[in-house]
Amino acid sequence: MKKSILSSEIDLLALSKDILKKGKSIRFQAKGWSMRPFIRDGDFITVSPVEDSSLKIGDVVLYLGTGNRIIVHRIINTYKKERRLILLIKGDANFSSAERVDTQNVLGKVTLRERNGRLKRLDTKLQQIIGVFVAGISPFSQWIYPAGSLVKQSGRKILGNILEKIQGLSIYGLLVKKFIKGDILYKCVSQDEVNSLPEEELKLDFGKASPGRKKKRTESKDSDYCFVAQRKGRIIGSVTLSKFPQRDYPYEGWWIFGLGVSRRYRGLGIGEKLTKMALETAVKHKSLEIKLLAFEDAKRARNLYQKLGFHRISIPELDNQLIQEAKKTLRRRIILAKNIKSG
Repeated sequence: MKKSILSSEIDLLALSKDILKKGKSIRFQAKGWSMRPFIRDGDFITVSPVEDSSLKIGDVVLYLGTGNRIIVHRIINTYKKERRLILLIKGDANFSSAERVDTQNVLGKVTLRERNGRLKRLDTKLQQIIGVFVAGISPFSQWIYPAGSLVKQSGRKILGNILEKIQGLSIYGLLVKKFIKGDILYKCVSQDEVNSLPEEELKLDFGKASPGRKKKRTESKDSDYCFVAQRKGRIIGSVTLSKFPQRDYPYEGWWIFGLGVSRRYRGLGIGEKLTKMALETAVKHKSLEIKLLAFEDAKRARNLYQKLGFHRISIPELDNQLIQEAKKTLRRRIILAKNIKSG
C-alpha cells in the first residue's frame, strides 16, 4: 500500500481523487478540532479507498464539502433520495447541523490515526461499534460535550489529588523505586537538545522566570545547563541552571529555573536529584549563591527547597515585579536562595 504525504488542502484536493481511485492510500496532517477527541489538530491520518456500498453509519470519511472544501467528518445517518444514497455527515465536536453529502463526493475512509508517534487503527470492529455510538449521540453534542468536559476536568482533579496524597507516603516511593530501579537516567543535555524536545515534554518546564528569559538563555549558551531525568527514552523531569551577567539585574548570578517532574513520577526523589545536580554544577563554577523562584502556595516544592538549604530573600526590584504578576495570575512567587559557601 503506497502512501502520499500531503502538505496543503490544494495538494489534497488535486491528488486525492486520482490516488484513491488507483486503490492507494493517502496520509496527511489533520487541521482543526471538529473531530476531537478521536482526531485532534496535528494528528496524521491515513485515508483508504472505499466502495459506496460499504459506507455505513459511524464511518469517518474524507469528502468534498460545500465550497469544494476537503473535510474529514463522521457519517451519523443515511437516507435515500431518488434511489441515491445521501449521507448525513457531521464533526463529532461540531454543534451545527449535519451536512448532506452525496456518496459520489466521498473520497475515502479514515482507517489509521497517528498521534505522537503512536498508531491506532480506526477500522476495527471495536472502533466500528464506538463509531455507531458516537454517531447516535452526535445530534446532542452541544449538551454532551460541555458536560463531558466538566466531568473530565473534575475527574482529573479528583484523581490528581488522590495521587498526590498517595505520593506523599514514604512507602509509595520505596515500592515504586523497586519496580523502576535503574530505569531512570539522569544527564545534562545541550540547549539544542532542549529545543528539539516534543511539546508535551516541554510542558514540564512550568517555572518560567521572566518574559526575557528565553532570549537570555539563547544568548548565553555557555552558562546554561539543562538537567533531565529520562525513563525509556522519555523525559520525565527537568531543571535548568543559568548564569546571568550584571546587566540582567535583578536576575544577576546563578539561577535555577523550571523544575518539573511528570505527575506519575513524583514522590520518587527525582526533583531533589535534579536540583542537587544543578547545585553541584554551580559549586564547580565557584558560585557563592544560587537563587530560584517558587510559588508561595506550592508546599511540596518549598519543603524540598528548604530541605536543600534554601531560604526566602528579598530583591526589591524583583519583588515589585512578582507582586504585579500575582495581581494578574492570582498566584504569588517568592525568591529563595542558598548560600553555597556555608553549604
